[in-house]
Amino acid sequence: MAADGKVTIDLSNYKDRVGSRVAEGTYRVLVEDAEQTEARSGNAMINLFFRIQGGEFDGATIVDRLVLTEKSLFRVVGFMQAIGLPTPKKKLAISLNQFIGKHLDIQVEDGEPYNGRVKSEVRGYAKVKKSEKQDGADLDDLESTTEEQTTVPAEAEEQATPSPESNNESSEDVDLDDLTNL
Repeated sequence: MAADGKVTIDLSNYKDRVGSRVAEGTYRVLVEDAEQTEARSGNAMINLFFRIQGGEFDGATIVDRLVLTEKSLFRVVGFMQAIGLPTPKKKLAISLNQFIGKHLDIQVEDGEPYNGRVKSEVRGYAKVKKSEKQDGADLDDLESTTEEQTTVPAEAEEQATPSPESNNESSEDVDLDDLTNL
């Protein structure tokens, strides 16, 4: 501690790893950060850090985790479609920087209690309408401003990802940067 009783704390790289608890509902968010990590299961995972834009919970952080397994790809596709990225049925090379700075609407519900704490969990994604992006959205009327919500009930997870046998398209690798620069 300094002689004047002050201490310097550097929060410039701090990330809320748990996220806030907010009321269930739909929120306009900004993708503030994205990082690739590994789930406890050993599978690759993307951590998404959303910042709520406007309303009662303005500035609150919601954290979502997208595990990159065949059974959970429907969530990855739903997120990518909500931020306007193409999702061809091919192997993609994606820079996580393409996620940052994008706006979308997320459907939030309370999750199951864990260690005595209930946290808000993302249950679905929706694209922000183009007209709304240009006009400056009324954040209090989110239900009428979202395009189709991408939600899949838990029991439909197994059916959400087509099997490789049903995919008639080629499996060539595609760099997503090449698709978005066309």
